[in-house]
Amino acid sequence: MHAKKAREANYLFSYIRSSLQWKLILMISCIVILVVVTIGSFSYYKSARAIESDAQRFSNQILKQATLNLTRYINDNEQFFQTLVISQDFQDWTRINQGDTYRNYSKLKDMENRIINPYISFHKETLSIVLYNENGNQIVYRNETRDAVLETEYSFAASNMKDKITDTGRIQSFVNLRADYKNSNGQKIQLPILTYVQKLYYSDQPVYLAVDISLMPTQQILNEIELGRNGQALITTAEGNVISAPDLHMINTKLAHPMMEAMKKNPSGYMYNQDHTQMIVYQSIPKVDWRVIVFVPYEDLAQRIIEIRNWTIAIASLSLLSAIVLVYLVSHSITKRIKLLRRTISTTKLGRFDIRPDVKGTDEVADLAESYNLLLDRIDASIHLLAESKMVQQQAVLSALQSQINSHFLYNALESINAMANLAGHQQIRKSTIALSNMLRYTSNYKDSLVTLEEEIRHIRDYIQIMDNLYPNELTFHFDIDPEVAQSACLKACIQPFVENCIKHGYEMTGENLQVRISAYQWENDYIRVDIVDDGSGISLGKLSEIREALSQVRPEQEFLQLLRIGMLNVHYRLKTFYPHHAHAGIMVERVSDKGGTQVSVIFPNQVKE
Repeated sequence: MHAKKAREANYLFSYIRSSLQWKLILMISCIVILVVVTIGSFSYYKSARAIESDAQRFSNQILKQATLNLTRYINDNEQFFQTLVISQDFQDWTRINQGDTYRNYSKLKDMENRIINPYISFHKETLSIVLYNENGNQIVYRNETRDAVLETEYSFAASNMKDKITDTGRIQSFVNLRADYKNSNGQKIQLPILTYVQKLYYSDQPVYLAVDISLMPTQQILNEIELGRNGQALITTAEGNVISAPDLHMINTKLAHPMMEAMKKNPSGYMYNQDHTQMIVYQSIPKVDWRVIVFVPYEDLAQRIIEIRNWTIAIASLSLLSAIVLVYLVSHSITKRIKLLRRTISTTKLGRFDIRPDVKGTDEVADLAESYNLLLDRIDASIHLLAESKMVQQQAVLSALQSQINSHFLYNALESINAMANLAGHQQIRKSTIALSNMLRYTSNYKDSLVTLEEEIRHIRDYIQIMDNLYPNELTFHFDIDPEVAQSACLKACIQPFVENCIKHGYEMTGENLQVRISAYQWENDYIRVDIVDDGSGISLGKLSEIREALSQVRPEQEFLQLLRIGMLNVHYRLKTFYPHHAHAGIMVERVSDKGGTQVSVIFPNQVKE
């Protein structure tokens, strides 16, 4: 049973390995599954971290509803404090001596009428105002409209407030649980009170101004914050003492020390309490160093996480199903054409180059099939070209062997003629025979395609020797060869054919005396130019245009091999083929003047023969 299952598994594995379609289906399906799982995991992770988003939302809400209100509340108190400090009545009071009861009372009434009462009418949370001079003079304003009234025996000098004040000249604030207030029944009570104090100098003795403000109005600000069904908000001091809370029993209690230590690291933020499964969001109020703290139970936020999780699972499942269907359709579209191309390639391996895959489309697979069809066309053309090249090569080898046989025979015959001319005393025949022998040896050595320019000129002189004997006193030749280019590399037999053309077309057709000038010099820095100029009848404009048109055309190798004569096109093609990267290499033909004369220029790179 196990062996059968193993064979089935191996067969399935082999089938998948041999099928591109199933490879694509499995590969893309794995990628899709991986993506879906990744997205699902990430969504679950983000859902689990949705508490952070909600904490940020609650934090922003606190900043808008609580912090702004509390800051405005504190700013109003500080503005009232400053108004009182800079008032003329307060400054006049600082100059009153101790024991002047009438003036104390009078200035207090003036301050009440002008400053204190207008402010108290809108800010009833102000409980008392204490003015104290180091000379012992003290007056106290008490807000009688409140249930909490400062006791009559209160002494600023006896309190510990002076010890907390630093001599900075700035307003300082303190939050304390004060026990020096009494209710309407005359009983002492403890209240969380915000005290503003400033130490001033208007005379030789320092003067203190203290304003006590009830923190109970902050309770209204906290009640306006909506934090879900079970959430609650608190205001604490930096030390963790609760100074305001919806539950009045929590006032004067203290938060856990680790929680407050964590809040000291950042002025605002959030944390998660594992013990009580709740999110804690807090914001600092720098002016009084308070903390506005929000406690949000996890269960109030879990409902959003569950909704996100359910939507993620539903979307991921639908996406996975749609992706698998699309994968199958796309892979089938691609592999169907690849299979067709594969079958064509298989027939090509059997030697069938006439079958072409008909693949439709404009994508990469269609481009591949089109390129393969082009490759088959080129292979087919190359096969025919190779067959033709083999035939030409065989003909060239046979011609070379025959040339060697003919050359050997000619050498022996010329040597015999030379010997007989020498015995008979015919020096002209002897010189012509030697020159012809040199020319045959020069041209029949097909192993060296490059010679020096000096060797090429020597070959021309041998030819001229023969022509002088053939046409005595009718041909004149002049050489002007720059010594600096004499040892430069030159393609063999590329100049002599044009000297021969000068005699053939310039003398033999007219019978008139002919002068030929051959000059070689450096041209355009990188080239050598050899000019062959005659003073014959010249070339017609029509013939010149025809020759230039033929020189401008690119001829294939097979057509060149069919050029049996070593003529102008032959030399031009050899130069272009031998120097493919030199644009100026080749032949140029010009008329010397309107009266006659022809100039043929052979141009090739200035290179030293190794």
